[in-house]
Amino acid sequence: MSVDRLSNKVDIDLINPKNNLLKSQKFSDILALLKQKVGEYPPNHILKQCSEFLLLTCKIVEEVIKKGDKVNKKEFVIDLFKSLFSLTEPESKILSSSIDFLWSNGLITKIKTSKKIWNCLKKSISVKKV
Repeated sequence: MSVDRLSNKVDIDLINPKNNLLKSQKFSDILALLKQKVGEYPPNHILKQCSEFLLLTCKIVEEVIKKGDKVNKKEFVIDLFKSLFSLTEPESKILSSSIDFLWSNGLITKIKTSKKIWNCLKKSISVKKV
């Protein structure tokens, strides 16, 4: 059966991935975003040791991964850093304790709804002006 005929039979957008497939999809999406971000910084800046980049990554994961996804966010971030920077075991342990520190001090938070709404309004106004 061809893809065109199959798309006439079923709307693939109505079927959502779950569990490991969903985790893999989100991992790939976030990894691509982080690789793009890494390219924006000068090569002499060591991002794998940068607490600001770790916090940025944790906040992205906090926004993207929902409780219902049943994904350990800390392990998810560590896996992202391993994929980006080829971390050694001691570096992974330091990263793990850094994530614990950020979490225990309330630095890893979701973006406030009011901020999201304000950003949406600004985007819609700027589109109307153009």
